[in-house]
Amino acid sequence: ARYDSRYERILPHCTNLSMEVTKSWKSLSRNLVKQPTRQDVYQSLEEADPELCIALISRALNFTGLKHRLKSIDDKWLEQFLSLGGLSALFDALESLGSKGFSSIADALKQLECVGCVKAVMNNELGLTFIIQSQAQNFVQKLAQVLDTNNGLLKTQIFELFSALCVYSPEGWSLVLDALENYKRTKGLRYRFSLPMHELRSSETDEYSACVLAFVNCVLQSCEDLKQRCRLRNEIIALGLSDLLVTMRDTAEDALATQIDVFEEAQSQDTAQIEMPGMVDINSHEDMFRAVLEKIFCTVNEVQFLHILQNLLLVERDSVRGEAIWSILEEFVQQAVLMSSPEEQKDKAMLGGIEKLKTVLRDEQTRKLGPADAKYNITTLPTVSSPTPTPPISGAPPPPPPPPPISGVPPPPPPPPISGVPPPPPPP
Repeated sequence: ARYDSRYERILPHCTNLSMEVTKSWKSLSRNLVKQPTRQDVYQSLEEADPELCIALISRALNFTGLKHRLKSIDDKWLEQFLSLGGLSALFDALESLGSKGFSSIADALKQLECVGCVKAVMNNELGLTFIIQSQAQNFVQKLAQVLDTNNGLLKTQIFELFSALCVYSPEGWSLVLDALENYKRTKGLRYRFSLPMHELRSSETDEYSACVLAFVNCVLQSCEDLKQRCRLRNEIIALGLSDLLVTMRDTAEDALATQIDVFEEAQSQDTAQIEMPGMVDINSHEDMFRAVLEKIFCTVNEVQFLHILQNLLLVERDSVRGEAIWSILEEFVQQAVLMSSPEEQKDKAMLGGIEKLKTVLRDEQTRKLGPADAKYNITTLPTVSSPTPTPPISGAPPPPPPPPPISGVPPPPPPPPISGVPPPPPPP
């Protein structure tokens, strides 16, 4: 057709329209390409060796296929995977994904699948034993750090893994308690069971509450010593667990109701065992105080016990220093009661408690004053030294002797001791 000036305004629009159609077709053609199915993802690593799987882990690729592969491996494959550092690579990838936060749904799913891979390893006895024996790598503590997230599915899997560790062996139970203690310290919490109590209070579903409470029951039931088990239970109850369970029972479904029953039945059994004839209820503060007072009544220790109570009354409440003092007292009294050679262990126990208290006071002073102003802390306080005597003046007569005492007048009392100066030795 003959070119006409009428097309001068139409042709550019047609050209742009053609370009848009081309772009749309390319986008549509990409969507028409067959996407890999779940079965394709599984089959891609069906025969993969440990080295290939570790290489994919380091690149944060195909955790879904790797989880499926780990569920179908034999002991020989898993031994090679662990010896080549496969579990360490999984935890490194988990830490890397956790540091990114929830930047996208894909990253959240990757983190969830990565924890699923760890769970697949721990479903094998070799994997559990490897985690417990590799205490230097702090696998359990790293797993606890992942709990600082809003992903409920992720936290559910981790609490299930912790429950499995507690039930598996006393070493696993101890590692879980250490992980809670480390989490408390790194996150600035006051108590090691603050984390599960917070999760129970903020839970939005009964399924998640049942999972967390099942973890608490596993921690308690895995402790074989009766007194220590009661002490752990009282530590949790002091944070308000009993009142929370009463509130939760009104609307609890079957799984949560079962865990509440397990907790209360175990508590009743331990209480009945403690309250046997001839035994004192160690869960009652009044009964324990009365028993101790009756034991030392009309003895020299009665005055010492009173002095201890007077000093305890001075301990601050709801403060970092007060918490440190109570913790040191509990540890020191336990060591003092159980030690076999008092003269050998007394100084060691005292020194450990004093050093711990110094550390707490120094940290508290640093927070208040700042690092630059906290150089005069508890460990660097200046000490008072004995005064240096003034040298005599050359050629001067000696000082006159003190006047003789007046008959019938008592001698003056000695001056009060100077703080930091040792008293003079007694006369022979």
